[in-house]
Amino acid sequence: MSKNTLINILFLGSILFIMKLTIFPQESLGIGSDSGGINLVPFRTSGYIFLHETFIKFIINILGNIILFLPFGLFLTMRFKKINRLWKCIVFGSIFSISIEIVQLSIPNRWTDVDDVILNTLGTAIGYAIYKIIDKKKMYLQED
Repeated sequence: MSKNTLINILFLGSILFIMKLTIFPQESLGIGSDSGGINLVPFRTSGYIFLHETFIKFIINILGNIILFLPFGLFLTMRFKKINRLWKCIVFGSIFSISIEIVQLSIPNRWTDVDDVILNTLGTAIGYAIYKIIDKKKMYLQED
């Protein structure tokens, strides 16, 4: 299997995994099991969870949304060499996240939340940064 084929599979896998967790109910994770709604106020949901839920639930919500999109940012950058700037990766990550939130508008028991877009985009940016670190280390190793 070639390196490009592996990158393509991993990139597609990251997209499918995101869609599985965001579009389809995940009762075991508490996703899609309660009534849904819309939040357009940044950090309202995160603040509510922090103040009124357990700290563990807050961490799971924050880290879960970030980690979910981290592989997408990593493999997006590996797959498309023209996405060579942080802002380009952020644009793609936010467009993908916004698209998911729009789809969730039509799904019962799902939340459309600007906090998710912010955290997912942050995860995409962290994935990009990880790629850049790996790429830089790879260049240093080749010079030795």
